Amino acid sequence: MEVQWASETAIAAVERCGGRIRTAYYDINSLEAAVNPQKWFLSGKPIPRRLAPPESLLDYYTDPRNRGYLADEMEIRQEEINLGQLMGYNREEAKDHEWERKKPDQVFVGLECGSLVSMADRKVFLPTNPVLRRYYGLDKENDKDILADHQYA
Repeated sequence: MEVQWASETAIAAVERCGGRIRTAYYDINSLEAAVNPQKWFLSGKPIPRRLAPPESLLDYYTDPRNRGYLADEMEIRQEEINLGQLMGYNREEAKDHEWERKKPDQVFVGLECGSLVSMADRKVFLPTNPVLRRYYGLDKENDKDILADHQYA
């Protein structure tokens, strides 16, 4: 489960049931796409690249206690155990479930930023233009060329 903000008790409730929760920042365009994907896809707009959180929220989203999406996964695992001990339950990871991971700038699991989704054809089209590929972060070899103000370090 991915949410923008969660209390310690909400995190504990999800994890006590064997679930996984991450807090993640969504800018207005990414939030609009995530709230109603079908409407977004039908509009013909490319999937936006999720912006980095503002500096005032960076600490929250890098803190493993908050299950921030920018936090180190090993530190999050340790905090899951710590919270379980604090709340009186054993944190057990779902053994038969491999969690899919998103990149920090991805809005949807399995769909790259900049992709166009055709609902009628049931196809996903990736950008082929080199400038667009760099803008959406699809070409990692040219990371030093800054083309947008929302790139992750």
